[in-house]
Amino acid sequence: MEKKILVIDDEEILTRTFNILLEKNGYQVYTAKHGDDAQAMAEEEKFDLILCDIRMPGMNGVDIMRAIRGNEESSQNRDVPVIFITGYADANIESEAQELGPLAYIHKPFDNAEILKTIKEALIA
Repeated sequence: MEKKILVIDDEEILTRTFNILLEKNGYQVYTAKHGDDAQAMAEEEKFDLILCDIRMPGMNGVDIMRAIRGNEESSQNRDVPVIFITGYADANIESEAQELGPLAYIHKPFDNAEILKTIKEALIA
């Protein structure tokens, strides 16, 4: 059975890149450009992993993950593992993100082999 991965990022090029890369490697990929879309998807689907950008306009990645994990309707994703993606070092947001117990941080630009290795390890854990 294909593992379901939700990619949350406001950069269309990045979500397209993840979509191609992950589908090519046998994953079922869902993409969301902002928190509202991600929350709606989490209410409908149970994900095996979420890749989430930390810095986005409006709701940041930490807030999105809190909403997904804390929403009663999406309780099916309460314990879903998360890998945060970031292009900027922000100690405050990364400190908040630690409360959610992320499996990893991937820094943009990333290496495809590195991200695939991190995803495979996260799905085994």
